[in-house]
Amino acid sequence: MKKEEAEKVIKIMLSADGGCKYCVSDLLRLFSTEFPEYRKPAKTAFKDKFGIEFEDFLKEQEGKGLK
Repeated sequence: MKKEEAEKVIKIMLSADGGCKYCVSDLLRLFSTEFPEYRKPAKTAFKDKFGIEFEDFLKEQEGKGLK
């Protein structure tokens, strides 16, 4: 996958279920596992949209027993 394609996919994932941060985080986690070379842009996009670091959000959810 090329960088431009990855950016388009990330943008699409950010709109999942109307921009639900829980849905988006699940998709970005899967995307980052399959395409680790694009993890940084995915994390940056999550922070830009939701105002929280992607890793912090995931840890918060794990602490609540949601992941």
